[in-house]
Amino acid sequence: MSLEIAGEPPTAKPTPFPNTVQKMEPLAQPAGSSGIAGCRVLVSDEHYKSSLGIVRHLGRLGAQVSLLACSKNSLACRSRYCHEVIVSRTESLEGLIETALQAVERKHFDLMMPVSYTMTLALAQRREQFVPHTHLELLESATIERAANKVRMVDLAGKLGVPAPRTFRASDLPSCGKGLMFPLVVKPQKESPGRPPIRYASDYEELNNILSGQTDGKPRDLEDTLVQEYIPGHGCGFFATYQKGACKRVFMHRRVREYPANGGVSTCAESFYDAKLQLYGRRMLDALSWHGVAMVEFRRDSRDGEYKLMEINPKFWGSVDLPLAAGADFAGDLCQMALGRTLAFTDRYQRNLRFQWPLSGHGDLFHLWTRPQSIFDVALDFLNPRVKSNVWPSDFAPNLMELRGLAVQLLRKGRR
Repeated sequence: MSLEIAGEPPTAKPTPFPNTVQKMEPLAQPAGSSGIAGCRVLVSDEHYKSSLGIVRHLGRLGAQVSLLACSKNSLACRSRYCHEVIVSRTESLEGLIETALQAVERKHFDLMMPVSYTMTLALAQRREQFVPHTHLELLESATIERAANKVRMVDLAGKLGVPAPRTFRASDLPSCGKGLMFPLVVKPQKESPGRPPIRYASDYEELNNILSGQTDGKPRDLEDTLVQEYIPGHGCGFFATYQKGACKRVFMHRRVREYPANGGVSTCAESFYDAKLQLYGRRMLDALSWHGVAMVEFRRDSRDGEYKLMEINPKFWGSVDLPLAAGADFAGDLCQMALGRTLAFTDRYQRNLRFQWPLSGHGDLFHLWTRPQSIFDVALDFLNPRVKSNVWPSDFAPNLMELRGLAVQLLRKGRR
């Protein structure tokens, strides 16, 4: 199936990026990021590692970055690039939204930038209250919810000719009879706080134990749980900035290591380029007439080399440090749009750049707990000056906090 994509053709050769390498910290001036000095940005979700990466990046470019927070005792709040912390009186979502609204009414912010799915959706739902005071580079909440619905995106992929694994709602399993092919993946249909972890079932008994909660004491809501064909291979991501339905920036990465090791968040990833991955990712986001940033997650099937759709993250993603370090300025794009500028299309970023999160809460040290045999790979990457990381000697306070958190967790484990 062929599908035309606005902007650059999917088979176009990517713009070369110089192979400049710097130890640990990212490029001093990522491509296409000029012109946001002085831009006032309010960033949410201070406890996310991606929020720290965004604060550091925008701060280095001269933006004035404030944080909406539940507490000042978090990673991003400790960064030297954080101009101000606006603390909510309560940790509830409603309390955070009300604090954000009061902040944008009282002070001038060019842009309110949510990081988590929960805040992204909540701000989209309250758009009418925020837009008189600041910019939200978000689509309407209905499209955001649709993009986050894994069943609906698998259905859309089938219509667009984008490969995807066989996927069922857990409530539909009785009608499938005995025709299931194991192993299977059990995961939530939608992203939400406190959701059950992803589990893997090798047979019917294990599947029933997971769904009933016998495996981990967390019974699944069958209407909100997916059972999906397991795709052997490795994870890949297509990332993009869209402006009013038009693709303006693309970036791609492949996962090197994850936590848990058998499939989870990236603890080490590497930038690369593949025209087919771009084609599939853009088909999905074009069909949604996207606006803002998004990630389309795939696994490259080791059996046939094909990319298989996993899900869409209609928000910033956990590995955002990598594209920012490689010159793909997603955070800066949102600032540019908030300042009223029309973006030009670019696929320019540094290829084959590896990025490691060694100390983060779900970083490479946690990967080692689930796969100790990776110790030499993890150590070599940490010592390799060509591998970048979110350990910044020039902004070490957040990393020191990560070290303290790791020490506390190790002490807890030792007492069990």
